[in-house]
Amino acid sequence: MRFPTAALLAASLLSPWAHAELMDEVSDRNELRIAIEAKMPPFNFRDTAGQLSGFEVELGQMLARELDVNASFVEVTADDLLPGVQSGKYDIALNQVAVSPELEERLDFSTPYSYTRAQLIVRREEKRPLHSLEAFKGHSLGFVQGSSFAEQAKAVEGVDLRGYQDPAQPIKEVADDQIDAVISDRLLVPYAIRDSKLPVEEGASIGPVLNLAIPFQKGSPAFHSALDNALQRIKADGRLAELSKKWFGVDASEPPKP
Repeated sequence: MRFPTAALLAASLLSPWAHAELMDEVSDRNELRIAIEAKMPPFNFRDTAGQLSGFEVELGQMLARELDVNASFVEVTADDLLPGVQSGKYDIALNQVAVSPELEERLDFSTPYSYTRAQLIVRREEKRPLHSLEAFKGHSLGFVQGSSFAEQAKAVEGVDLRGYQDPAQPIKEVADDQIDAVISDRLLVPYAIRDSKLPVEEGASIGPVLNLAIPFQKGSPAFHSALDNALQRIKADGRLAELSKKWFGVDASEPPKP
């Protein structure tokens, strides 16, 4: 499958974001370069055999097949993830990137492939009504560094926010009564609790629903169309819902109910 791009490329040359059409580059090299951090199960991680695994890894492989190219995963740091896509070092990122007005000024996005929102992890014996971010004024709240959910908590004055590099550490500190709760992704929470084997449980869901989508360099309308069409095919025949249920236990390809 190859995509004619001459007319779209001519139009893009008039843009301040002018560069070679990304779909042509991907097709010519027969490779879709996918940036991931590979440290956030069940989205993307290395399994016990050292192999890349997870929801977004399998989704990336599906997308590459739909585009008739090979998938090439590149492990990156959080600091390099989006700048690398913006500069063209990587074609796309599959790393739980939530669409925001600020990011849309720098990058183009596919249609959403998943929907999520913030959820708390608390101690099993927790009796306090910690059901909103406002309830954490004067209390400690852990988050994994780089998480988009920390920004929500930063907007509330008086919350003692504590960032961690290791996703397992804040959960351990909740269990040890060192912090009051962790703010995380509703799709990560069941997996993280099960994996921790600690006396913690799911807390309240809070904040707005976030659209997780695929960022790529601006100025590539043919690639944008091809990527959206590939996602639509994967969603229409049920593969996306099946993949979501495999890794999260729910169909995250549809927005959660209020």
